[in-house]
Amino acid sequence: MLYKTNILALVGGGIYPKFSINKITIWDNHQDKIISQIRFNSEVIKVKIRKDVIIGALQDRIYIINIITLETIDILETYNNPQGIFSISYTSNELLIAFPYAKTKGKVQLENFFLTLEESQKNEQKIINAHESQIAYISMNNEGTILATASDKGTLIRIFLISRSDHPISVLRRGKKNVKMNCLVFDLNNEIIGCTSDVGTTHVFNITEINKFINDKKHEEQKVEKKEEIMNKKEKLKISKNTAIKLAVNERSFGKFKIQEAQSILGFYQDNRMMLITSKGTYYKVQYDTKEGCKKLEEGNIDINN
Repeated sequence: MLYKTNILALVGGGIYPKFSINKITIWDNHQDKIISQIRFNSEVIKVKIRKDVIIGALQDRIYIINIITLETIDILETYNNPQGIFSISYTSNELLIAFPYAKTKGKVQLENFFLTLEESQKNEQKIINAHESQIAYISMNNEGTILATASDKGTLIRIFLISRSDHPISVLRRGKKNVKMNCLVFDLNNEIIGCTSDVGTTHVFNITEINKFINDKKHEEQKVEKKEEIMNKKEKLKISKNTAIKLAVNERSFGKFKIQEAQSILGFYQDNRMMLITSKGTYYKVQYDTKEGCKKLEEGNIDINN
């Protein structure tokens, strides 16, 4: 969905798909009709939409498409990507997109675009050494300042500051047992990150200190900008040392929630509230607290007929 508008980007799926599996269909829910379609030579696995671009992932490449003209802005090659793994930022005219690096497993490629409706400019590229095994999930916060990655083992989540992506700022331990991760998502305040897995477990982690570090760093950079003309190199080096990152290894979740279903996604909808939706149409509303853990508030089934 394009934010909270009536515009949807749809791709066919399942045994009897209603829409083509090799097209991105742009649907207007107010007019109840198709606005346009974008055709590809193979199956579209995942699609995301912003106010300026539509992004579609195929098994070995990602297309960035102008949402007005439907012209292709760029095609990015990826590592073999049957799950269509990628993540994007959603704020400002800057588009950050992270996806599995095409040449080597376990690495993440980060591309930076400056976009307007009239033009696009490709800027910095980064390669992040995230894991030794294949990437299974990538998640970026809305602002494009923090990146979380998980491998196909599903035991660890590594957190990177995108401005300093050479080493993880934190390593979160989901568990010792290998699992497939279904979902990995930040809350809107960048203070909590949650994940679900194919064994029915949901874990939530407190990343408040990372968010605090980013805010402190912004404040210090603003001070440097004001004093830049009169500051000498020694003073700049001193500030750089004071903002050194402390790596937190094996940080464990403060809350865990268990369900029977193997496939689920989660989202944060209020302070200290999250919702799980399963592939069977069951939903769970859960309250979480950094000291008390997780508590189920409500359980029910989604009625697709209403």
